[in-house]
Amino acid sequence: MKNSVLIFLLFVLIYSTHQGHAEIKNKKALMNVFQGCVNEELPDVSAGAQFNYCGCFIKEVSQGMDFEELMTLGIDVMSAGENKQKQEKILISNQKIKKYIVKCASKLYE
Repeated sequence: MKNSVLIFLLFVLIYSTHQGHAEIKNKKALMNVFQGCVNEELPDVSAGAQFNYCGCFIKEVSQGMDFEELMTLGIDVMSAGENKQKQEKILISNQKIKKYIVKCASKLYE
């Protein structure tokens, strides 16, 4: 999941043309993020449940964060280089990202 979040943030930065509310309209960018998310290995989670999780997460981020927040988070994640654990810690330290993960992951077990 952490790789898909990084990919998502990079696509938002690349494809966003305004600095207002983060709303991704580019279907290609969203599909790339979605595919990255569903390709992550999530043990004990069915494919259908993982598709639901990824859709939920992308929706929450795209509607709940503004461009400046995404840019800041993207730069922070990029500063971690290839260190996946450090990237994950940076993402989880963001209260909104943590909220979205919890919200969407909790739906997996309802």
